[in-house]
Amino acid sequence: MPKTNVHDLTPAEWMVMQTIWSRMNDDPEVTVSEILPEIMKSRDWHFSTLKTTMDRLVKKGVLSSRVRGKTCFYKPLLTREKAARKSIGTYLDTVLNGAFGPLVAYLADRKGLTKKEIDELERLLETKQNAMKERKEPKS
Repeated sequence: MPKTNVHDLTPAEWMVMQTIWSRMNDDPEVTVSEILPEIMKSRDWHFSTLKTTMDRLVKKGVLSSRVRGKTCFYKPLLTREKAARKSIGTYLDTVLNGAFGPLVAYLADRKGLTKKEIDELERLLETKQNAMKERKEPKS
């Protein structure tokens, strides 16, 4: 199986993956024909364009495929959450040299964090601080 390369995904490939993930509650596998109508809401794509994109996602290790008869069925190899974590981690490491402060600042400025999101961020930071303290304190 190829190594999963979510950090190499193009915006169009992310859009295809988002569409596939949104259908996973209905069926664990999808076909090009099943998701083409949803893709066509935002892109003027034909069947062959979507098929090529999905085959590229197989090569990148993000989707698996199997053929039954003349139909190819695709299945994500990662959850949306795992793919997002991998992609964000790669971005932090390569673009921001491991510093997440600039990312948080960008999100706060660009998106405008809600009170709930700020509370969640504070909770996460507090949990991490407590875990770090527990590791540093000698046990009696």
